[in-house]
Amino acid sequence: MAEALDHGPRLSDSEYERRMVKLHEGLPPMTSREAEREVRRRELDILIDHRLGTRFPRERRDALWEAQQRVERKRIRLGFEAVALALLPRLFERRANRLAGAAVREYGKVLSEPELRRFLDVAHPNEAVLPFDRRPPESRS
Repeated sequence: MAEALDHGPRLSDSEYERRMVKLHEGLPPMTSREAEREVRRRELDILIDHRLGTRFPRERRDALWEAQQRVERKRIRLGFEAVALALLPRLFERRANRLAGAAVREYGKVLSEPELRRFLDVAHPNEAVLPFDRRPPESRS
């Protein structure tokens, strides 16, 4: 796995946003499963260009896409479990954080540690968790 972080110029925040908007402009409200898959793939390529660089190798982009597909399958399973877990918020939190850890492991199979930090925009990927608001609902504003 390459350790270099120099994968060419990276998209600025504004260019990233512009490309994402352009990607979604003109899409029909209902698309086929294959069209949705293609849009998600293009979103990933734009994110890679933004976070890692425009010359990030194609074979590693493909590997990240496969990793993302594995994470997505786990996310969908968590979504189905969410209804039952809504009654047990701590269990849902643990399962959701397990999903975050699985994502880090999947992407970590493709990316070096510095690349992983930059791609996920985190300082310590191994400590990745999802933010949960633990205040009681009545105290939230």
